[in-house]
Amino acid sequence: MILATAGLARLGIERPGYVLGTDEMLPAVGAGVLGLECRQEDHAVAALLEKANHPRTQREVTAERVMLHGLRGHCNSPIAGYCTTEPDRQLSLRGMVFDREGSKFANAMLWDEHQGDPAVLGARVAAELLRQGAREIISGIPH
Repeated sequence: MILATAGLARLGIERPGYVLGTDEMLPAVGAGVLGLECRQEDHAVAALLEKANHPRTQREVTAERVMLHGLRGHCNSPIAGYCTTEPDRQLSLRGMVFDREGSKFANAMLWDEHQGDPAVLGARVAAELLRQGAREIISGIPH
């Protein structure tokens, strides 16, 4: 059985087990991130939401979501992505695309060497996955 450690902790359940690392199981794009929005003209709520924003997480999830968009993915697409901020503040993004059986996949990991726009990193990873046949893998078309 695979369970989320955050959910077990909330329930106060502490049992021995094995925690899967991202080298073993890459999460879905944006996993664990809350996205809050409000009406553009609602300045008071927008100011409150900005106080709750976490800039590092926003940069990381931006890279992940741009990758997903570049692959034309959606919530049911077999696409995983995980962006992290390294100690030197450089972003790294790993993306994977799978077929429905898990027998074919494309894998890419790139770094944002210039600490620039996270969207550029996401687009670069998407382009690399597409170069490896991601579109065909997602759609089930043999290449």
